[in-house]
Amino acid sequence: MIVGRVGRRFTNALTMTFVDAPGDPVATVRQGGAGGFGGRFAIALGLRNHGPGRHLMQTREGERVVTASGYNSPSTIERRGSTVATVSCGATTTVTGAGGVVLYTIEPDPDRASTADVRRMLVRGDGGATVARVDVILASSGWDISPGEVLGFGLALATEGLGALVSEGTPRGGSLPIRILGTRLVLVGPVAEEQRDLLLGLCVDLAVGGRQYVAAA
Repeated sequence: MIVGRVGRRFTNALTMTFVDAPGDPVATVRQGGAGGFGGRFAIALGLRNHGPGRHLMQTREGERVVTASGYNSPSTIERRGSTVATVSCGATTTVTGAGGVVLYTIEPDPDRASTADVRRMLVRGDGGATVARVDVILASSGWDISPGEVLGFGLALATEGLGALVSEGTPRGGSLPIRILGTRLVLVGPVAEEQRDLLLGLCVDLAVGGRQYVAAA
């Protein structure tokens, strides 16, 4: 499980910190504006909260991943200076690779209904197998998970540091409210670092970019 919590710098730019256990974060993110100085000024005024822009993620391995969140247009994710995925949003969302090959489709989770506090989605590979579950946290109570959900996530109830993954713990700064509190990414199995970074880039698009990957419930 990788939890990403959204915070805010004193410049009002959004931040995001991904953790999978106590200790060093998996990755950190800072919001970037679109359009140079005008974009930065709009962020400072709160006009680009959870909106389009080039959002930079730095992983603990030293990789730089840019999520370029669109507005009424596809988002893209860049790694090592090249576009590795294009994200086309709709009633469901399709993630395609550089060659146009479908990498993932994202759809509402049929087993876990979304609520006003949390939006729940499934990420499927191109063969239809579930790769991950993603929750977008919209209210502080959305961080809560039941014992049944913990077991469903494949975690023991006594997992060390579990509290760090389910508590609110949202870093705060700046003067404006935070509308999307973060994401919870639950991987079905081990993934390569490149795939993890792409999935985290999607989480950035959802939380910092404010994209909606499935139709509202």
